[in-house]
Amino acid sequence: MKMSSRRAWLKGMTLAALGTVAYYDLSAKSKPISLSLSLAEEDVLNRWMGGIIPESSIPGAVSLGVPTFVKTMLKDCYEPKAQQIFRSVLGQIPSLYKGDWSQASGPALEAFLFELEQGKHGADAQKSMSTLKGLTIQGYVTTEYVMVNHLNYQMAPGFWNPCVPVNK
Repeated sequence: MKMSSRRAWLKGMTLAALGTVAYYDLSAKSKPISLSLSLAEEDVLNRWMGGIIPESSIPGAVSLGVPTFVKTMLKDCYEPKAQQIFRSVLGQIPSLYKGDWSQASGPALEAFLFELEQGKHGADAQKSMSTLKGLTIQGYVTTEYVMVNHLNYQMAPGFWNPCVPVNK
C-alpha cells in the first residue's frame, strides 16, 4: 500500500468535487425547466387559467406569468402518470366546452369551469381542475405584484432609523 501525500490527496478531492459540480451543472441545463406543451395546449391552459383568475382592474393569472409556475410545478412535483392525465384532459377541454373554446370568456366559461369542478365531465377532468385551481391560486398569491401591492409584503420588515429621539 502506497502512502499518498496530503497535497496529492487534496488535489484529487478538489478535482473530484469540481468534476461532480460541473457534471451536475451540465446535466441540469440539458433538461427542460417546465412542462413542454404544444401551442394549442398552451392556449387552452392560458384560457383555462384566465377563467380561474380573470383580468379585471388588477392583472389576472396569465398576465402575471402564473402559467410558467404551473408548468414547472406539474413537471417537478407530480408523477408522470398525473402529468399524462393532465395533458389528456388539456387536449379534451375544447371538445368538452359547449361552443367555440377560442372565444370562451365570462359567465359561460365560469359555468363550464364549475361543471368541471363538480365532476360532470369525468373524474380525470375534476382532478385536473382541482390541481390547476390550486396551483393557479398558489402561483397567483405568491407573485411579486400580489405580495407587494395587496398583501403588504416587506422583504425585511422592521426598519432601523437611528435618528429617532429616545424621549418624546
